[in-house]
Amino acid sequence: MHTLISFLLCLQAQQENPQDLKERLESLERKVQDLETKQARIVSANPETVFNPRVTVIGNFLWRLDDKHVVLDSGDEVDDTVNVREVEIDFRASIDPYADGVAIISLESEVPGEYEAGVEEFLINIKSLPVPFWEEPPLGTKIKLGRMRTEFGRNNRLHLHDLPQSNRPLVVEEFLGEEGHIASGASAQMFLPSPGDTALELTVQALQGGNIAVAQDPNHPAYLANLRLFVPVGDEHSFDVSVIGFYGTNDPDGRRQSRVLSLDALYRWKPLRAGESYSVVVGGQLFTADHEFEEDTNGDGTPEPYESEPVGYTAWAQGQFWKGVYFGVRWDHTEFLANDLLDRRKIQPSVSWYPSEFFRIRASFEHTWSDDRAEDKLDTFLLEVNVVFGAHPIEPFWVNK
Repeated sequence: MHTLISFLLCLQAQQENPQDLKERLESLERKVQDLETKQARIVSANPETVFNPRVTVIGNFLWRLDDKHVVLDSGDEVDDTVNVREVEIDFRASIDPYADGVAIISLESEVPGEYEAGVEEFLINIKSLPVPFWEEPPLGTKIKLGRMRTEFGRNNRLHLHDLPQSNRPLVVEEFLGEEGHIASGASAQMFLPSPGDTALELTVQALQGGNIAVAQDPNHPAYLANLRLFVPVGDEHSFDVSVIGFYGTNDPDGRRQSRVLSLDALYRWKPLRAGESYSVVVGGQLFTADHEFEEDTNGDGTPEPYESEPVGYTAWAQGQFWKGVYFGVRWDHTEFLANDLLDRRKIQPSVSWYPSEFFRIRASFEHTWSDDRAEDKLDTFLLEVNVVFGAHPIEPFWVNK
């Protein structure tokens, strides 16, 4: 650095006073030295923290107003409540040049003041391996090991605070559970040949069974495959479509099985001009299942085999017309998992405001129609606030900054 400064200044030596040139050189050298000293202090101030993970804390607050009683399976009433639904602590770090680590610890609450601690995700993301030709097709596979949100569609991959609406669609709650599908296992993700500018990605996962509404047996493994195609159309439009297949069991003997087929689709428009203030996103997901299960309907302690073929879907749209402000609406329709003759429907308009990526506010209204009389014709107003502090958060796919 010193040599470069001296060289540049010498080019002007014939036009300047030697004393002025000397003073300028000394001044620049002092500035360079000060910068180098500050940089060294930053790096060496506390070398023990160099390998610490990046930490992000996220809090999700929800105030709800209902026009009738809302009772959980536990018997607790949650209508007209103010609750911190979830607090997440997100740790991320590079383990070495080949792998990254993610640990997400959550404190969840359905009833105000009552919290349950859990591990939402803990996984090792293997990006590469010190094996010859690993980066060349058909290798180069990204491998995940641990507990993870599975590839059961775009909505299931998102955590609560990153959802485009204040809760998950009815069909996701019915087929996968209120929190979506989280499981321990192994995942392999690879890119396949595809034409033009398209991208074709295949993910296969072998998972510990259970912990999912449509396949509740924990004694047998479950399997999931997601074939995803991304298609850009010009510079402003894109389509993202996934075909998902899932297999799991519902009894300790593995005789009652469930097979799920799902189609997940997303269209996005973002203009080149004024692209930070305008966007349109339209998405949806379809589920269909062949669900075999056992249930004691007579109360005699002997479960009997049953089979249902429920179908459900969600469709939603979101428009951004000002920077940080999003207007959206979602329609849900699903048949009951254990009785495909009964169904539930919901409409939910909403408006979301993102003053920044660290502070998010959403207001929405829900109206529900259901063959379950307890929730039929239920009207609910929701006010949701998310706060994020610590390391910069990962932006959800539907946010346009």
